[in-house]
Amino acid sequence: MFAHIRDNHPLQFREIKSGHASSSAGSSSAEAIVQPTVQEAFQRQASYGPSSHRAKEINHAIAYCIAKNMIPIYTVAKPGFLKLMKTTVPLYKVPSQKFFSKTELPKMYNSLKEDVGKRIAQGKWYAATTDLWTSSGGSGHPYISFTIHYLTDWKLQSNCLETQFFPGDHTADNISEFFDNMLQEWGINKEFFVSITTDNATNMKKAFESDTTTFPGQWFGCFGHNLNLAISKALKNQRVDTAVRSCRHFVQGFSRSWKRRRELRNKQEALNVPQRSLIHDIVTRWGSTQKMLQRFLEQQQAVCAVLATERGAWHLMPKDADIAVIEQVLQILQPLSAFTDALASESRVSLSALRPVLSHIISDILEVKNEDSALTIDLKRVMKSDLESRYSVDAKKVMDLTSFVDPRFKGSFSDDLDATVNCCIEEASKLAEMTTLSEGAAQTEQSSTTPTPPPTSEKQQQSLATLLNKITSTRQQRAEEQEGEGSMKSKTEAEIKLYLSLPLIKSEADPLQWWSLHAEELPHLATLAEKFLCIPATSVPSERVFSASGHILSPQRSKLKPEKVNMLTFLHFNLED
Repeated sequence: MFAHIRDNHPLQFREIKSGHASSSAGSSSAEAIVQPTVQEAFQRQASYGPSSHRAKEINHAIAYCIAKNMIPIYTVAKPGFLKLMKTTVPLYKVPSQKFFSKTELPKMYNSLKEDVGKRIAQGKWYAATTDLWTSSGGSGHPYISFTIHYLTDWKLQSNCLETQFFPGDHTADNISEFFDNMLQEWGINKEFFVSITTDNATNMKKAFESDTTTFPGQWFGCFGHNLNLAISKALKNQRVDTAVRSCRHFVQGFSRSWKRRRELRNKQEALNVPQRSLIHDIVTRWGSTQKMLQRFLEQQQAVCAVLATERGAWHLMPKDADIAVIEQVLQILQPLSAFTDALASESRVSLSALRPVLSHIISDILEVKNEDSALTIDLKRVMKSDLESRYSVDAKKVMDLTSFVDPRFKGSFSDDLDATVNCCIEEASKLAEMTTLSEGAAQTEQSSTTPTPPPTSEKQQQSLATLLNKITSTRQQRAEEQEGEGSMKSKTEAEIKLYLSLPLIKSEADPLQWWSLHAEELPHLATLAEKFLCIPATSVPSERVFSASGHILSPQRSKLKPEKVNMLTFLHFNLED
């Protein structure tokens, strides 16, 4: 009984215990000494000191939450957050907003930046994406982002390095200058950049495509942007443009009327049509236009039933000819909707799949068939021609080579497999030569620290024996170089023959995992795979940076300084889960 009272009614238990202690002492004036409860004992303790280990742990956790979840820093001063922390950790005193902004977050940023720099230094070859963006919040400041992609231990790594304020004119020279400054800041050698992927803006192309001294790697136009441009060009067809405009006008008529949207839900339920809202497209995004047209056809029966009761709104309904055009357009666009998302991964190899994807789009999806209408034939030809012209000869060579070293394809989609094999041999020889030179430089540096023998006299240098020794050694060195080149070529050819004899892996398999198992068996081809399989096919990684930056630099946080935007964006993308 006493145990029940002690556990469930502590106040009554203390009174009973106090009375019992007083009576047993035999003195009414003596005051009993009562042991405090656990809760009282905790309350009597002092709060965590600012320099205590526990306080530092909680500070770091709050800073991590702010950066990773893109929460405003002023959240730490809000009553709800303070109430939460007081309830969960009563001994912890939440520091000020200034502490997190000026101390904890910068400390986390500097530590993580050093760690990311060490990780990047482990890579051998690098690819990148970059893009320009104007913030929607505040004064609309322009920013430029930069992401880097590389392999370490046959795992694809990706880091967002910079989201820099870019107030100057967006010229090719200024973009190149930012690129050089960024590489210098991170200690990355430009010569080890394989490629950079951007949109097709003229300033981007000029900054990275025209002058090899500015950027020695290969410039790639974003596949998603290329596909968007090709489809947008086809959608400019007069008949298609009229049909899309009529559908867009129809959707606007519903989005501006609460009564029509209410009636639409009723008709959807009565006709057993999926209860979904109509979609308004974004003119610059063909995917949103495709979704708008598709949703219209899905809801056609329900929306017609709504307009049938409103005679003054009959003009909103697209004509039968426009609906027929919409159906033809969707037959072409529907198969293309998944390709951009499939090639936008940062954790999976993507450029090697671009050649098969382009081959499938051009040869299969956009193939002109006998049963196609005149409109369908025209749209396919426009998209096919525009898409083929988006990639230069040099870019196609890199695409073929990258597809060749992917064990899912092995160059099966190359237009000329022999040319691709020759390109592999040539590239492998260059990489072997670079390795030899770097090793020679290391040996030279090492030998420079050893003492040199005393110089020979002028008479000894001019003797016949000395001259013959020089002639012999020079000839032997030349023979060894020629033998080395031939040996390198024969070794690479043997590796390619073995590589092609191995079975293809499944399309869902990871080619990098395959190379981790066969790198020692195929060392020269492995160097090519390590160099080219890190290239992204789209500039989506940089676009993701701006999507996150848009949440960080929201209209409610318009006064956030550019350096703070860069710091918070860097932390958000590089902090591990």
